[in-house]
Amino acid sequence: MLFVSLLWLLLGTAAPVYAIISEQAQIIPSAIQSTLGATIVWIVATMLLGRVYCATACPVGTMQDLVIWGRRKLDVDHKFHYEDGRKIRFVVLAAYIVSLILGIFAVCYVIEPWNIMRNAASVVRHADTSMTWGAIGISVAVGMATGIVTLSVILLWAWRSGKAFCTTVCPIGTALGCMHSQTLMHIAIDPDKCISCMKCEDVCAAKCIKVVQRYVDNSRCVRCFECTDVCPNDAIRFQINKGRNRNTPMLIEN
Repeated sequence: MLFVSLLWLLLGTAAPVYAIISEQAQIIPSAIQSTLGATIVWIVATMLLGRVYCATACPVGTMQDLVIWGRRKLDVDHKFHYEDGRKIRFVVLAAYIVSLILGIFAVCYVIEPWNIMRNAASVVRHADTSMTWGAIGISVAVGMATGIVTLSVILLWAWRSGKAFCTTVCPIGTALGCMHSQTLMHIAIDPDKCISCMKCEDVCAAKCIKVVQRYVDNSRCVRCFECTDVCPNDAIRFQINKGRNRNTPMLIEN
């Protein structure tokens, strides 16, 4: 997805097919089309696998991944630790939905991931956002500056706190996370196999793994699967969600 996103950013005018592919793979651009297209695909994918959109197609998620990768390469306090989910994310989601209903699109243009990237990319592709911002009476320059500032804040936040934007602010991620209890698959910890090495919690940029309680907050998990890759004892894994329709901890059931 990073490759497609970069093509959209840099080659959209010269190679419009890449712009079409990249944009229509996104949830919101697809949702405003009469056929919904990719939106339905992502809803189905989320019901099956969880927030896979966040780790595979979200351009802002990709940019944060690059920052986190750089932080680890530089060995700058690269460990993360569990934090409780913040209820503010539901307030942001509600504000986003109300803004859509009332037609206050400026709010959506500022906090929705695809529009954040579009605004930032307008530095090299002015035409992409001229009509968007012009329709609400704001100049392209203001839209461009908004995108650059917003993206810069997100990337600095990622350097400091991992995927905090994805788990605290992003309305798309929060909406997808609301399906977590009904997804077919989820991330779970086997309490019998876990040796409390903390490796999974240390690499979880979403800060949703609490080893002490053998707990995974799947509503915030962005399905990067770094936790399963580093576990030395196969104690945390992606498996059938046997707790669907029940309010049970995210533990592996034998």
